[in-house]
Amino acid sequence: MKTTTRSIASQILILLFFLLPLFSYSQKVALVLSGGGAKGLSHVGVLKALDENRIPIDYIVGNSMGALVGALYAIGYSPEEIELFVTGNSFREWVSGSVDADSYNIMINNEDASWVGLPFSLKRNIKTSLPASFVSPHLMDFAVMNVFSAASAASGYNFDSLVVPFRCVASEIDSTKLIVLKSGQLGSSVRASTTFPFYIRPIRIDNRLLFDGGMYNNFPADIAEDEFHPDVIIGSKAAGNYPPSEESDIVSQVQNMLMRKADFSIPGDKGILIESKMGKTSVLDFSRIQTYIDSGYSASVDQMETIRTMVSRRVDTDSLQRLRTRFKAKCPPLTFDSILITGVNSHQAQNIRSRLSFRNKYHTINDITNNYFSLIADEKISNIYPQLYYDSAIADYNLLLDVTMSEKFSARFGGNISSSASNEAYISVKYMFLHGIGGQFGLSGYYGRFYSSIQVNALLEIPGNTPYFIDVTGNLSRKDYFKNTNYFFEDPTPAFLINDERFINLDIGQKLGKSDKISVGLGVVNRSFNYYQSNNFTRNDTADQTDFNFLIPHFFYEYNTLNRKQFASKGMRIYVSGKYINGTETNIPGSFSTLSDTSDSHESFFQFKLLYDNFFAHGKRIHFGFFGDLTASNQPLLYNSTSTLLSSPVFVPLPEMQTMYLERYRAFGYVGGGFKTIFDIFKNADIRAEAYIFQPYQRIVNQGLDLKPTFGTAFSDPSFSFSTRIVYHTLLGPASISLNYLDRNGEKYAVMFNFGYLIFNKSMFD
Repeated sequence: MKTTTRSIASQILILLFFLLPLFSYSQKVALVLSGGGAKGLSHVGVLKALDENRIPIDYIVGNSMGALVGALYAIGYSPEEIELFVTGNSFREWVSGSVDADSYNIMINNEDASWVGLPFSLKRNIKTSLPASFVSPHLMDFAVMNVFSAASAASGYNFDSLVVPFRCVASEIDSTKLIVLKSGQLGSSVRASTTFPFYIRPIRIDNRLLFDGGMYNNFPADIAEDEFHPDVIIGSKAAGNYPPSEESDIVSQVQNMLMRKADFSIPGDKGILIESKMGKTSVLDFSRIQTYIDSGYSASVDQMETIRTMVSRRVDTDSLQRLRTRFKAKCPPLTFDSILITGVNSHQAQNIRSRLSFRNKYHTINDITNNYFSLIADEKISNIYPQLYYDSAIADYNLLLDVTMSEKFSARFGGNISSSASNEAYISVKYMFLHGIGGQFGLSGYYGRFYSSIQVNALLEIPGNTPYFIDVTGNLSRKDYFKNTNYFFEDPTPAFLINDERFINLDIGQKLGKSDKISVGLGVVNRSFNYYQSNNFTRNDTADQTDFNFLIPHFFYEYNTLNRKQFASKGMRIYVSGKYINGTETNIPGSFSTLSDTSDSHESFFQFKLLYDNFFAHGKRIHFGFFGDLTASNQPLLYNSTSTLLSSPVFVPLPEMQTMYLERYRAFGYVGGGFKTIFDIFKNADIRAEAYIFQPYQRIVNQGLDLKPTFGTAFSDPSFSFSTRIVYHTLLGPASISLNYLDRNGEKYAVMFNFGYLIFNKSMFD
């Protein structure tokens, strides 16, 4: 009996010995995701198809967009969560570098007509600093930090300890080497791998400047083999090698210079390649994300039978979800204990730290987000690269900001090129500094037939528990309406009208958030009108002259999230101002006047203005907006109609209206407004249709030469204006062709072409 028992046991042991390899063997599958720019989002569809069929993914290796998609899966995102992430508006904004309304930072200084800014240094040979990228990386860098920092901490900064072990590749151009990233900050590794040359600013990891891994290996299947030794490799190919360069195509030449030909074969023939078909679309076209995802899904489904045959193992969906849940539970919440700032001196670091969070009360990323983007928009700062490092000793993160300062000097150039006489040249030079306090000193000038101006400015920004700014501006400007008469359709009754303004203004204010500011100030103003009350003058005649010397205490509040400084299509602007204007008026009669003596009078009045510009509804390619202007004043009538109208507030909803003397849109008090519709033809081009009504409280009625004007009937005789234009937004500025209808003497319709900005220095009476 004992012998029989022993015999049976021996047979069982022998059987188990031969079956053990079968039970212990478990296929290991690596997924390799190629680069491909926007097309790389087809990998999301591949993941969806594999997940639906319970195909295991034990390792992920990716490059560029494949690195981003792969990293999201590696930290526990399901394919559906990744799809929701990449099809959202936030993702589109940070890969394109665009800034939405919530990320907009209002500037302390007013907008100008500049097309391009060129920083330079006097310590070195004067040279322009070309941008390191076409796309602003700030939103991307901040988003990558938010998405991946907690997972990096949970893995102990070891990519083998993620939900799925992960590798990505980047290119070090100094050594011409491919770098395999397997530890450290996961977000920074992904950011380096997605750095397409010239499109996105490169970053440094371990003091190595890294770019897109596709420069040396766009399909890192060999890395998957070397790092993980999988049994099966599933490859996803989102984009092939670039076509041969063409003589006239600089982009194709750069692509082939920078990117090596990729080998899309699977090592050892132990895998399968899924090739998504997406046609000839740009690798930078993020307008078809869902199409790319669907393409990857379809391509995977077409090969699923082969994949299922090759991979016999199936993953348990519930177990995988529990694994993801356990990993996410290990992720420390994104709170931080301190802010560490590198790349700047101690005074600059303290200034930056104080501006990020008042009274040192910072705990979460949300606490500093607004101030962070306000800081990013500061011209004195060229770039900030943020990272969160987890310190297990204190169970909290440290926020590390690597700051790059801008050159101290900057020159700007711009203006407007027009088919009318509204041609303007603009130039400015400024010196910027950031120490215990920040600020700038600037000199700018406009020169044109209609408008000429020179302005000096000194701005100080004082940080602290209640940060504020002090802005001192000196301005000399001239508007010559008489010279601005060369339209396609001539105005038969041009008037000799010149408006000279000289002022010194002091403002003390505070930015209330990243989108609004408030200020109080005091201006000392000299204003002079030179004009004829009749057009029947010769060069021997002398114009009438009205001079004003005013002291103007004032306040204003502004909220601005408009996406462009001219021809916006998104966002909102609210501007509220109040002025008390007090001083003297001096009237000097000209040769046409029946008066001979100079006369003086005292003027004292209030002026209130409310501007409201809001794009309130948006479709896929259409936007609807409303513009309104409410102005009220108890300003008195002057000695004659011309000087009274020249001194009146004016309704100018269209840019071209700023350059014209339009009596029908001037009054002391009025309400004006209307609607605008913008249709996007394609990415940077749109058609705009606008219609406005101007209703004065009381029109200023001309009673004749040298006679004081009177007020007309209240709320009567409105004026209308209409505009249709095509706008193309170039890298330098907008180019537009417009057909405008204006209520004025002579030809009411005008066709105009403009390239650039019809933006002028702000008047004390705007």
